[in-house]
Parts: sequence; C-alpha cells; structure tokens
Amino acid sequence: MTLPDTMPDALSDLRAANLHLQATIDGLRQSLEAAAVEADRRVTRVQSEEAARVAELTVTIQQMRDQMEAQQQTHDRALQAERAAAQAEIGQLKGSIDALRLTLDNERAAADQARMTLEAEHARERQALQQQIQALRDTMDQMMGQSAA
Repeated sequence: MTLPDTMPDALSDLRAANLHLQATIDGLRQSLEAAAVEADRRVTRVQSEEAARVAELTVTIQQMRDQMEAQQQTHDRALQAERAAAQAEIGQLKGSIDALRLTLDNERAAADQARMTLEAEHARERQALQQQIQALRDTMDQMMGQSAA
C-alpha cells in the first residue's frame, strides 16, 4: 500500500501542527512555571516583609511593656516610700499623742494634788478660824458673864 502524494504532505502538516502545538504547550508551561516562580517569589517577599513587620511590632510591644513595667516599679517604689514615710509619721504622732496624754495626766494629777492640798489647808484654816471664833465666843461669854455678875 502506497500513500498517495497528498498524504505525506498532510502528515507533514500534521507533524508541523503537532510540533507547533507542542511548542505552544511548552511555552505556556514555561510561562506558567515562570509565573508560579514569580508568584512564589512575591509570596515569599510579602511573607518576609510581614515577618519583619511582626518582628518590629513585637520589639515595639516588648519595649512598651518594659517601659510600663519600669514605670510600674518606679511607682511601686514611690508608693512604698510614701507608705513608709506615712507609717513613720503616724508612729511619731502616736508617740507625741502618748507623751501629751502622759503630760496631761501628770498635770491633772498635780492639779488634783494641789487642789486637795489647798482644800486641806482651807479646811485646816477654817477649823482654826472656827476654833478661834469659838474661843473668842467663850471669852466673850466669860466676859459678859463676869460683867453681868
């Protein structure tokens, strides 16, 4: 069986078309692979940029946290110092109040003692005066009794 003359041309055309399609497919495959590589490169770049941003934010957040903790510690120390100063002042005030109470109690006791001493002296003086008045009355009564007799 022999092929007609047109068959080899058709076969050549088919082979040429097949080669052309194969070249187109290879070109499209290479374009897709290049696009995939470019997309992977872009994704990697974006991921890298985002990782850098996240790292920067993490550093910033850590710095802010450290600053806040340092401020908190400073405030805590200041508060403790204020509390200690207040406690010391309270202790001094309590001591002063206790000393004043003791002084007041001593002054009250001294005043009570002085009052009692004055009252006792006054009572003795009154008794002495009453005795003198009685003695004068007795003397007057005797003098009156002698003058009447």
